[in-house]
Amino acid sequence: MIKYKDIKLVVWDLDDTFWTGTLSEGEISPIERNILLVKKLSSIGVVNSICSKNTYDDAFSKLEELGVNQYFVFSSINWEPKGQRLSGLIKDMGLRAANVLFIDDNIQNLNEAKYYEANLMVALPSAIEELWEWAIQQADADGDCQRLNQYKLLEIKHKDKAESSSNIEFLYSSNTRVDIGLDCSCQVDRIYELVKRTNQLNYTKLRSSREELEQIIADESYKKGYVTVKDNYGDYGVVGFYACKDNRLIHFLFSCRTIGQGIEQYVYAHLGYPKLTVVGEVIQMVDSSPAPAWINQHVSSSETIKNSLDEKIVIKGACDLDIMASFLSSSNIVTEFAYIGEKNNRIEHHNHSINILQWKRMTEKSKLQLLESCIFNDKDMYATKMFDDDVVMVFISSQIEPNLGCYQNKNDRDLKIAFAEWCYPLTDKSFWNAYINGDVCTYGNCFTENWLREFSQNWEYVGRITVEEYIDNLKQILSMLNRKCKLCVLLGSEVPYEANKQQAYVNRHVEYKLYNDAIKKLSEDEPRVLTISFGDFITSQSDYLDNINHYQRRVYYEAAKVAKSYIDKYSRAKVKNNFLLFVLETFAAIVRKKVNKNGHFFRFARRVFHFVQKIINRNM
Repeated sequence: MIKYKDIKLVVWDLDDTFWTGTLSEGEISPIERNILLVKKLSSIGVVNSICSKNTYDDAFSKLEELGVNQYFVFSSINWEPKGQRLSGLIKDMGLRAANVLFIDDNIQNLNEAKYYEANLMVALPSAIEELWEWAIQQADADGDCQRLNQYKLLEIKHKDKAESSSNIEFLYSSNTRVDIGLDCSCQVDRIYELVKRTNQLNYTKLRSSREELEQIIADESYKKGYVTVKDNYGDYGVVGFYACKDNRLIHFLFSCRTIGQGIEQYVYAHLGYPKLTVVGEVIQMVDSSPAPAWINQHVSSSETIKNSLDEKIVIKGACDLDIMASFLSSSNIVTEFAYIGEKNNRIEHHNHSINILQWKRMTEKSKLQLLESCIFNDKDMYATKMFDDDVVMVFISSQIEPNLGCYQNKNDRDLKIAFAEWCYPLTDKSFWNAYINGDVCTYGNCFTENWLREFSQNWEYVGRITVEEYIDNLKQILSMLNRKCKLCVLLGSEVPYEANKQQAYVNRHVEYKLYNDAIKKLSEDEPRVLTISFGDFITSQSDYLDNINHYQRRVYYEAAKVAKSYIDKYSRAKVKNNFLLFVLETFAAIVRKKVNKNGHFFRFARRVFHFVQKIINRNM
């Protein structure tokens, strides 16, 4: 029996269900009513997905041709059995099987799906007519398809999370911001909707009526608030609500939109761990643990290190610099971290030294060519402030260098690109299926065999950047910075991470030592190059999280203190240099007055002038 009011998701089979015919055997005939139904369901807040045995590219192209592909999320299209795929799809979307309807023309597929998810609603295509009759009677409560758009964001996040080297890295790089609003009277409609609909993260399961909620909100004896969430992927709006009386939570609930981000634990810790009686099952328990460190990591706290530098600093890198920067407070710090590009792919390879130099040297025409030929690139990755004239310090990390593979254009040998983990070359056919299926990190890009073949025809894999090449790149970057700017390089840990299971990180501590020795040597020879070594703060294996590049928050805090000391030192040097400049300018004025009277004095003064200027330049 189908409980229409409980449906939050409809999962469609394609062949002989959504359309007539079998796509792999020839042309199909679209069913206009089904296309209209998918659009209608979206407008009333019911989301649509696909679980089909087909070739993904062919099915996607056909859906695109029908103008309906944008209405489906979390689609699972391949030739594997449907039962486990469907179960995984439901979990990835953070839903309960009891709120999902699966429509398929094959009774075996329906039975298999029920085997994995006993509470799933299933139906043959004959039930579509009744579903249509129910749907057209419902008001378009979500005419802008906000719920669909929220799941699109969730789908992108899920792909990025699966492709990140770790869940912790993903959470830190997402930059989750949580705010708690106390004037709940302005959000009664949304709070009531959450109370009615939320199950998996509804800890007390209290289904208060709208009138009861209004009474709670008006009652000053209750401590209450609504929770809003934003991250790099978008604004999720109001996703949670709590009401606490006499230090006991009466309501404590959250939308499944943010499952896995630790929002509920953050709020619970923020409230001071009040008493909570959990009713029924919840997908994620809360406890007396601290608030997750990746939430509001850029919001000022007691740990924030403030500085008074009035000139521009650029911090450019991945999660290591991102987390370190969260401890530094200054309105003049410009951050250039990983971000989600216009193609919904994750952009972090722009921080590799090869790519930094390419962008600086290339013409706009070459950049456009690189954008068109490399789907993993993004137009915004060309933008950087590190070479601006008013930048006084740039922080970059060496940890990305040995991680990415490097490619050289076959037609233009000067054109290079660094992207993806070095041990899975894009030009190696043996890894193509892994990239197409997402079995290796794709950074949110949708690779196809045709694109990989074309890329391989134009580019060749040249391995990883060598230590010597990296040092040469650092020297070139230094020459492009303004002469006052210092370059601070973060060094990887030389302490092995004993629990490593990732192919790309095998013996990484050995590689870091080679890099570190060379960078330190450069720093000795070039006073404008500074270093911060994460290894200086690693005291045991417990300081690592899940790989050699991810540490406990204390490690990043210690690194931030070193960064602050450099900033302070520069500030003091700036004051000293300003005084030297004043002396120099005064001396020059005297010289100008004496120049016509004593040529020898002028020549001597000029030598003194250049000598003092050289001292200033060295201190800068």
